[in-house]
Amino acid sequence: WLITFLFLFTLVQAEEITTGNLITNGNFETGNANGWTTSGDVQVLNDCCELNGVTSTKDLEFGDSGSIEQDFNLSSDTINQNMLDNGITLDSSIDAQNGECNVAGCWGGQGNADTFTNVLTIKDSDGNVLASNTTIRTDVTGIDGAIFTDRLIYNGTGSSVGNINISGSDANAPSNLGGPNVDNISVTMTYDDTVISNQIVEE
Repeated sequence: WLITFLFLFTLVQAEEITTGNLITNGNFETGNANGWTTSGDVQVLNDCCELNGVTSTKDLEFGDSGSIEQDFNLSSDTINQNMLDNGITLDSSIDAQNGECNVAGCWGGQGNADTFTNVLTIKDSDGNVLASNTTIRTDVTGIDGAIFTDRLIYNGTGSSVGNINISGSDANAPSNLGGPNVDNISVTMTYDDTVISNQIVEE
């Protein structure tokens, strides 16, 4: 019994693998928001700065209130459902610029700190939500912005589609594109590629 247990334990301890960026058009250098579903007051505009060492000519700016979201497949030619059912972790990274001159450390704008929210979600193949994580921020940044990261861990089965929803609002609304700006958006997935045969599972 002990030998069988140790054998199974060894099989389960496979090395975790992290994918590349699963997001399409995450830096908006296309000059548009293609690949994203947009809602409310959002525009892709010329960017004034190099953000955190990354060359940037475009970013997405929120006005009074708006949001963008994108679905992305979790399976691929090399990632099957059995691997996903071992449990997955989604890690997002967003470069956000948020400055208001009534707040210490501002670089532009006026009024109270604006709000930007990130929601990470994992769904099954029928679109049912299996796990979700919401982070609401009012952090004020310098003109180069700051990188904000979030993580969603799901140890159940049935994961099929990931989703990221980013929204922003201007605390000084109504205004003209007075909300936060976002750029260089990425989501990676960490998974375990172990596939245990049905015979071993039964044993």
